[in-house]
Amino acid sequence: MSPSGLTAKDWLLDPGGCPGFERSEVTARMEAGPHINHTETLWIKIPKRYALVNIQDHVEAAITRSGVVDGLCLVSAMHITAGIYINDAESGLLSDISSWIEHLAPFGKDYAHHQTGEDNGDAHLKSYLTNHSVTTPITQGRLDFGTWQQIFYAEFDGRRSKRVLIKIMGLGRAEMRSPTKI
Repeated sequence: MSPSGLTAKDWLLDPGGCPGFERSEVTARMEAGPHINHTETLWIKIPKRYALVNIQDHVEAAITRSGVVDGLCLVSAMHITAGIYINDAESGLLSDISSWIEHLAPFGKDYAHHQTGEDNGDAHLKSYLTNHSVTTPITQGRLDFGTWQQIFYAEFDGRRSKRVLIKIMGLGRAEMRSPTKI
């Protein structure tokens, strides 16, 4: 148990999906020759204060919609009390991560931030422990990941709609050539 008394039961931990996903919308798109810049926003409303949820399927769907076959994908939490990270989608690991984060930035502590009228000082510190965003490679129209890598959304002050930005940049399906050996 953490110093705050919270345990993994207080967190929404989903290695396989994103409970609370509301919608995805294309917010910008530009094409110039084979170059594509495609931006989508995911709207997520996590039903608990804390969560680690897998958004990989949503990111992969955005890549498919973009038509980019070779490039980069930026995934960014658009709130200062949330994060994005890449790790294994194993339930025991999610429990370990949530316990570790709660231990380092416990709920209920008297943070200086609370003197401003807020009650989420721990959420700001928790988000600092995860990444604000990740940039991933796209090869042949798919995330170019290792065997166990998955993209997760980390929520630390939930129960309201928040945004995740997905920006995909690269070459479209124009003419595909085999790689040249150097």
